[in-house]
Amino acid sequence: MRTELTSSDRMRHALKGHLDHEGVQTLLEAAAACDAAQQCLADEDYETALEIALPLVLLQTPVVANRAKETAIAALDELVERALAAGQPQRALQYLDQWLSLEPKGFFPLLRRAEILHHELGNLHEAWTAYLQVLRHYPNSIEALLGLAQLALAEGNPERAYPYILRAWQSLSRSEWGYTPSVRTLQSVFEDLYDVTAGMLHWLGSADEARLVTEKALAILGESEVLRERMQIIEELGD
Repeated sequence: MRTELTSSDRMRHALKGHLDHEGVQTLLEAAAACDAAQQCLADEDYETALEIALPLVLLQTPVVANRAKETAIAALDELVERALAAGQPQRALQYLDQWLSLEPKGFFPLLRRAEILHHELGNLHEAWTAYLQVLRHYPNSIEALLGLAQLALAEGNPERAYPYILRAWQSLSRSEWGYTPSVRTLQSVFEDLYDVTAGMLHWLGSADEARLVTEKALAILGESEVLRERMQIIEELGD
C-alpha cells in the first residue's frame, strides 16, 4: 500500500533537494574572485584586475557578472590612459576594443576610440568612420560633431565641415556628452567649437565676423591659446 506524502513532507523534500546545490559554491568562488579583482583595482594592478574580472563577466549569474563587468571596465579605463601616457595608442585601442566587447554601445569608449584615431594616430579616414559610429548611437554628441568638423577642416574641406558645425550649435541645449560635462570639459569643447566656427566664417569671406566671434569667445571663456592662435590667423590673413 503506497503511503501518500503529506504537504509537509513534500515541502521538506523540496527544500532538502536544494541544500547541496552546486550554485552555492560557484557563487561563493565567483564573489571571492570579484573581491580579489576589486582589491587589485584598489592596488592599481589593473592588468591583474582585468584578468580576473573578464572571465566572470561570462557567468550567467547577473549579480556577480554585473559586478565583474564594472570592475573590468574600471580597469580598462585606467589601462587606456596608461597606454596613451606611455605613447602606445595602438595598445590603447586594443583595450578599447575589449571595453566595447563588454559595452558595444558604450558612449565613452566609442568616442575615445575616435579621438585616438584622430589626434594620436592621425588616421583621418578611420577617425571619420569612428565619429560617425558615435553619432549613430548618440546623434546629439557635440564632441563627435566637433570631431567631424575638425577632420573636414584638416582635409581642407570647409563645405563638408559646415553641417557638423551647424548641428553642434543647433543641438547644444540637448547635447549628449561622452565625457563628464565638467567645467574643464565644457571649456575645452567650447574653445574648439568657437574656433572652428570662426575659421568657417573666415573661409566664407568675413574676417570681421570671424574676429568678432573669437573676441566674444575670449570674453566668455577667458584666456585661451586655441582662440589666440585663431585671432592671429585672422589678423595675418585678413579677408
